[in-house]
Amino acid sequence: MKPESLLDKLTRNQVAFAHEPVSNSRWWMLRTLPALQYLGIDHFTFPTSWRQLAQGGSQYDYLDYEYHVTGNMELPDGADLCVITNEHYETETSYSIEHLVNRFTSREGTLVVIADSPQFTPIGGQRPLYQEQFTERIGSVESFYEAFKQQYRRYDWDMPLIDTKNVFIQDNANLYELVAGESLSRAEQLFDVLPDAPYLPLYSVFSDIFARPDEYGSVPLNTEDEVPGLGRWLRRRIEWDRQTGTSIARELNRAVSRDGSVFDPSYARRSPAMQNARDSTSKLDPQDNPIDARYQDFLMTEAL
Repeated sequence: MKPESLLDKLTRNQVAFAHEPVSNSRWWMLRTLPALQYLGIDHFTFPTSWRQLAQGGSQYDYLDYEYHVTGNMELPDGADLCVITNEHYETETSYSIEHLVNRFTSREGTLVVIADSPQFTPIGGQRPLYQEQFTERIGSVESFYEAFKQQYRRYDWDMPLIDTKNVFIQDNANLYELVAGESLSRAEQLFDVLPDAPYLPLYSVFSDIFARPDEYGSVPLNTEDEVPGLGRWLRRRIEWDRQTGTSIARELNRAVSRDGSVFDPSYARRSPAMQNARDSTSKLDPQDNPIDARYQDFLMTEAL
């Protein structure tokens, strides 16, 4: 299925439902968000803690989307909304999506629900959400990844990382190869080279994470709670276990401890790698290739 056909299917009914086949719904649930954002869905809601390193702390994420808190939401008329949740949040907290389902069955726009179980049932529902007559059943979110994988192949690109189905992370690996000329095969390798690749769109979120409003340059995280929190933040987006997520978080923090210019935006703008990134846009064909167009936007935004 082409991505544009998938978007048509997602938005043809009042509610669309897909399940995330994960073994532990605390992790990996946000890996599909970039695919949905690329499809044109701009409004998302999910637990705020999934955007934080520590409870009550600042919120971080990549890509330009509108984040909403479930209980206090104002949407433009006709806007689609994606809610990413799990059975724990639905049944054990006050963050049920029942009111969103009711809201979208009586307004323009589509509510796209991503949950951890195919049997997901909102509080008050009489049957699983996918069985409701107003719901378009999508199946597994694996179909999103497969749709983009086929599109990339049509336009002579690949999904080079064998350990993630997060298309934004895949894009960063492709951009690194385009600029640096080195291919990557695992997400861990991408994070190894990230401190020296300020032109990657993934770099900017870590500039925010390691920034402090009253200090110059990048500042290491508190190792007691923020570093493990960064490991958890990563695991919500990439298919890593606890050991890998924590290890990557520690290595990123050590890189900042060793050199305060790492992830410092003012230094990044002066990096020779930025000129290489600008030069690399000449290899792209944004007029006839939607992948190239996105990559040019990424590089020109980061390498200005």
